[in-house]
Amino acid sequence: MRRHIKAGATLLVCAMLTLGPATGVHAEENVKSSSTTAVQQQEAASSTQKQESTESTTEHSTQTHTKENTTTEKHHQSSATEHKHTTTEHKKNSSTHKKKNTDAQKKKELEKKKAAEKKKKEAEKKKKAAEKKKKEAKKKKAAEKKKKAAEKKKKEAEKKKKAAEKKEKESKAIIPKVYNDTRLQMKDKKETLNGFVYFNQADEAWNENGYHIHSSGCGPTAMAVCISSLTGKWVTPLDTTIWAYDHGYYSISGAVHDMVPALAKQYKLKCNGLQTDIASIRKALQAGHPVVALMGPGYFTSKGHFIVLVGIDKDDQVTVADVGSRGRSAYKYPLKDVVSQSKSASAGGPFWEIYNPKQEDQKVKDATKKQIEDAKVLTVKKHSKEYWDMYYDIKAVLQKNYQLIVPLKEGKLTPEEQMVTLVNLKINDEVTIVDSHNQMKTDITLGEIVEQINKKAVNGSFQKTVTIDPNHISFTN
Repeated sequence: MRRHIKAGATLLVCAMLTLGPATGVHAEENVKSSSTTAVQQQEAASSTQKQESTESTTEHSTQTHTKENTTTEKHHQSSATEHKHTTTEHKKNSSTHKKKNTDAQKKKELEKKKAAEKKKKEAEKKKKAAEKKKKEAKKKKAAEKKKKAAEKKKKEAEKKKKAAEKKEKESKAIIPKVYNDTRLQMKDKKETLNGFVYFNQADEAWNENGYHIHSSGCGPTAMAVCISSLTGKWVTPLDTTIWAYDHGYYSISGAVHDMVPALAKQYKLKCNGLQTDIASIRKALQAGHPVVALMGPGYFTSKGHFIVLVGIDKDDQVTVADVGSRGRSAYKYPLKDVVSQSKSASAGGPFWEIYNPKQEDQKVKDATKKQIEDAKVLTVKKHSKEYWDMYYDIKAVLQKNYQLIVPLKEGKLTPEEQMVTLVNLKINDEVTIVDSHNQMKTDITLGEIVEQINKKAVNGSFQKTVTIDPNHISFTN
């Protein structure tokens, strides 16, 4: 704008110089006019300048606005571009992140798969190792079993060999021959101990033969003590040894455990294996039964030895028939010590109770008889003279094979007072009664009948009462 004003002023000056002084007033007028014109022009220029300034301002404003708009548009475009770029970057980053995640997941899954495969391989390896170990153990066990079987077989072979050698040795050692038989003569020299026959295996009478009874015959000698005592027969150690040898129960080494029940059976005696039951052993001895015992190291032997227990006292001290020593047989021994020193045995041992079943039956009969006699004694002491007079009076009538009618009171034998008939007197003073209704009761003791007789209805002796002869009826006064 300033350039335009400056240019106008320059043009005006040049015009005035050109026209010069000749122009005069005209010139002044012209000058004035020019001046006016110049002013006007200046004003116009100023106005124009203002307009231009305004326009310029407007333009500048417009330009600025346009520029701002452009800038804004550019900014928006830039922002959009940036946003687009950011979105693209974000998408790219998201895609990258997603890809990374996918890769990480794939890597993780791959690692997991590898770990599972590794674990599986390890498990398979362990399984194979376990199977191998199992196979090796099985193989080792089979080898050990085979080895043991071989060793067992070897031992059995050695055992058989030794048994054969032993048998051969024994067959040579035992000479089943009696050189001087003094068994019958020894009967007159019989020894007893606590009511039992006593034999000693070392006596010359039992050793004049080839059976080695002195060194090996304690078992047969112990059984000879039991058999002779329980049967009443003269059965010597030589008898039992010969039988045991002939039946395979005896050798130079001694007697086997089965010999005890076998010899008992041979002589019809009973044998109960008591093992080490101290209560059963005590009970057997209290019953008077001998008990054969196989002893180990202790009072009686340093190895193995058969003895016989023949009694027991109230203090649990036992009397012993030691067939190897008369000296040891002179003492009593605590039962618990004897049991504790016993040796392990088969066939029900090491303690065997021996008894005679026939003697036991007789004992029962004797005990029953004694009980009856004791009961009779007690009954005699219990009742009065009148009772016994009536008892023997009735018995005397019935012993003549008569039937006797007697009055009984109401009580144990009859439900009411009535006359009954007594018949069939037995040895043990039991009778049969027939009541008024012909009802019969058997095995009633005469004592029970006497107790139930109505004594008020009896007048005098039953010898003078109504009796019935087996052949005919008669009435006596």
